[in-house]
Amino acid sequence: MVTVSERIALRHYRHEDGASIFESYTGNLESAKYLARLPHINIEQTERMLQKISTPESLMYAGKCVWVIEAITEGAAVGMVTVVRTDESMAVHFGVGIPYRGRGYAAEALELAANHLIEARWSRNISSFTDVENVAAQATLLKAGFVFTERVNGFYQAPQLNGEYRDVFRYRFRG
Repeated sequence: MVTVSERIALRHYRHEDGASIFESYTGNLESAKYLARLPHINIEQTERMLQKISTPESLMYAGKCVWVIEAITEGAAVGMVTVVRTDESMAVHFGVGIPYRGRGYAAEALELAANHLIEARWSRNISSFTDVENVAAQATLLKAGFVFTERVNGFYQAPQLNGEYRDVFRYRFRG
């Protein structure tokens, strides 16, 4: 277990997570709309990704890690927090499966992840970003304790949006 609150746990991948995460998030067209990747084509693709970068060693050795968001009361993997080490900071990104949205899991997971990274002394500078049109993600970041810092034009390419380069809003954790 990476860290836990009353409602959620952030932890590394377990084999039984693959189908739930694929069906509600990584393989879902709507969930991939603002991502720099296409939806996964099958459960095996999701499982391979999680087996590779959702391990206790992946942050240390690969500079990135995926933590599964487990809703404790539901007993289900409902999404993911991806942590990426940059120069002297950590970036956190998130995704929650469509059936689990609107319940506060994403904001709680982001805040839990940011606080864990600070307490574990990985970094005091925690950041994130989201597409300028992704209003739900912007609200989630604010609810989780992030503050807007800047707009960056042409930051990433979105395959689901005709491959166009997209602008983002950057945020930093105020904790």
